[in-house]
Amino acid sequence: MVKASSEGMAAEPGSPQTGSEGVHATLPLFPGFRSKILPILVAYWIIGVALASASGSGMPLVIAGWLTPTTIMLWPVGRGSGLRYTEYRSPWFIGSVASMAGVPITVYLLISTPMSDAWAKHFLIAFLIAVVIGLFGVETAHTRAFGKPVKMFFRPDLILGNNRILAGGLAAMAIGMKFMFTDAAPGDVPHGNWYAFFGIIALGLYQLIPLRGLTKMRMSLGRIINGRSSTGVTILKELWLIGGISLMLFFAHNFFGGVTPFTRNVLAGSTPGSLIMVASAALIILLRSAYKKRIGDPFIKETVAQSLVKDAILVVGMTAYFYGYIAVMVDHFPRTPNLGPNLPLTLIGLTLYVWGVLLLLPVRAWARQQAKKPVIEQMLSVVLPSLDPERRKAALRNMLSGLCTLPERQLERIVRLQFSALQQLSDALRGTLLASQMEALSELPEEARLRMMKTMDKVMMAT
Repeated sequence: MVKASSEGMAAEPGSPQTGSEGVHATLPLFPGFRSKILPILVAYWIIGVALASASGSGMPLVIAGWLTPTTIMLWPVGRGSGLRYTEYRSPWFIGSVASMAGVPITVYLLISTPMSDAWAKHFLIAFLIAVVIGLFGVETAHTRAFGKPVKMFFRPDLILGNNRILAGGLAAMAIGMKFMFTDAAPGDVPHGNWYAFFGIIALGLYQLIPLRGLTKMRMSLGRIINGRSSTGVTILKELWLIGGISLMLFFAHNFFGGVTPFTRNVLAGSTPGSLIMVASAALIILLRSAYKKRIGDPFIKETVAQSLVKDAILVVGMTAYFYGYIAVMVDHFPRTPNLGPNLPLTLIGLTLYVWGVLLLLPVRAWARQQAKKPVIEQMLSVVLPSLDPERRKAALRNMLSGLCTLPERQLERIVRLQFSALQQLSDALRGTLLASQMEALSELPEEARLRMMKTMDKVMMAT
């Protein structure tokens, strides 16, 4: 196992290099985390817990929950690398992180709004989900939002946009369907509860955005270095996704009802609804795991069409999962859309649902493509140089083998991105990586080697 040092959660020198852990022998997970950032985070939570206990309100916990990732993501981590702050933290990224302050502000307004003003509450919950969590995450996903590579493994700008789009899309679908299919008064009007919303943040959004994003980065790197992918691990990752969504749903239901979680039972129960949830969860886990295995590695070769198929499975499965959960919440099956005097609720819900689908399908597929260039830059300038020569060559061989399975046009695009990233490196580092790449190429089957070399020559000639 990797032993974290007191500075940057990095492995001790001389640690064995196995899988993604080998990178941490020379590459910190997050420089300065233990010595500089962690004491500040501990202070946040001590103050938050003390104020929550004294006031009997969960608001201080929500504020601490917002300050924690904000501090981590905006910390001047590149100072030790001699980079200016705006070189590795773009204005687009800073703006997206700052926009998360809208979460506690909007929740405060929602809770403060009287129940008699139902439409104001409807507007605020829709604004929170569609704009604050969803739309403002899109700005972090385009190429201008990514900064220069930094000598660290955990780069928040590489995971924030994609995973915030995921969380925003799923939340929009879930709450949209709640508006469409829940007409039991006052279930359609969010009362609000600070402790419930803290649960949404700590056990829902934290799982879907930073923790799952970091884990995916480590697993992807480990697969590239080792040249293998475990079906069991892929299934566990999908199960983790379902778990995070389920926790978010549970606390959201408490939030709508204005109930402090675990103080009373808020789920009516429904056997058909429970069966739909289990069946749809199994569908998502098995189909997405199988499809991800079919796509293979490296992850940078995933096409737009493959992204759409992968997330279409998620959208279809989650639609059924949310429908089943609504039945579990109110104990009535089947559920029918609100009509008559409650038709406006269906229209609000349908709008949110469509927005969630747009985020999860075309927008997220676009976001993955946008992230390819900065991921390749980080891989070439930071991750691969941190490996010993043999592991660097093995990683490059596994990457090249996977890329050789691409159609010509897609292969040429990835090679062009790689060539562009190499031009940003120093002469010495570029020479080292090119030497390792030539060694890796020499170990490929002849057909794959010649095809890759032909594509490289074509890209270099056109530059």
